Amino acid sequence: MDFELTEVQRSWRDKAQTLGRELPEDAAAADVVIGAARAGLIDPRADLVAASLAVEALACESAAAGMTLAMHLTTLLAFPGDERFIALARGETVGALALSSEDVPTIENGRLSGRASWVGPITERGVAIVGARQGSHVTACAAALDGEGVHVSEMKATALQGFVWAYVMFAGTPCLAAGETTAVMARARTLIASVALGISSRALRESLAVVHREHGAGGEQTVQGLLADTATELDAARMLTWNAAAKGKDVSLANASMAKLAATTAAQAAVTRATQVVGVDSFRRGHVIERLTQDVRAIELFAGRTEALRESVAGDRLPDVSSHSN
Repeated sequence: MDFELTEVQRSWRDKAQTLGRELPEDAAAADVVIGAARAGLIDPRADLVAASLAVEALACESAAAGMTLAMHLTTLLAFPGDERFIALARGETVGALALSSEDVPTIENGRLSGRASWVGPITERGVAIVGARQGSHVTACAAALDGEGVHVSEMKATALQGFVWAYVMFAGTPCLAAGETTAVMARARTLIASVALGISSRALRESLAVVHREHGAGGEQTVQGLLADTATELDAARMLTWNAAAKGKDVSLANASMAKLAATTAAQAAVTRATQVVGVDSFRRGHVIERLTQDVRAIELFAGRTEALRESVAGDRLPDVSSHSN
């Protein structure tokens, strides 16, 4: 599919693709961000389309690296002109996000208390954006992960190798408001959708490699049909993701939710079809398809599960049923 991309946007995609091929599969988050900074992929002035392109290209090589870049750029774009976050723009500090509402800390007088769930990526020097409750309102706040009153409990995860998750306890930790949670979450969902696109692209690439080498499994027409479905759904999801990204800082939660819903659904189907094409070898531990199967599940679960995404889209796009029942 031929999109009208600017020269800068194409440049971001190409630089991310090169970086992805240079990084090891299990590269630590700090190494991913440093590499991205050196490649010119960390810029608070960047448009969301360029960022999405870079995340997709990087995720095609490593889903964990793509997720790291997505989280870092989401954090950076929450403070585009704030000099207090210059270390983020230089790649010296890694941006992280709390990607579950399972636990929400409270905020009082600019200080956080309580636990945030599934925060990542965790690094020695990181800044995390978490949702914090203040009365009935929840706002997005940024706090240093090595700051006062912070206790990090790392968790073992089966997906996104190299991406470290943790529960984070705050005890009177100084924080800075990052604005409405919906604005931050909309950008996060758009960029996570791009991670899913990268997973789809990788699944398609691995499938095509088998077809070229062994003519696939189950008959040529069957395999062609599977790959045609993957290619079609990938392009459709990409259109929705780029439509959301093109709105930039004004991207709505509904647009971002639609993009993530389409992209993760397409990625899940792409990995399933790749399993059929590759055959029993895809179940071997360490095989790229086996890793993608775990990665795509994590992408689907965080920053809005399928049910929450559907509710967001329905609430914005569908008429209020109750108003028509009177």
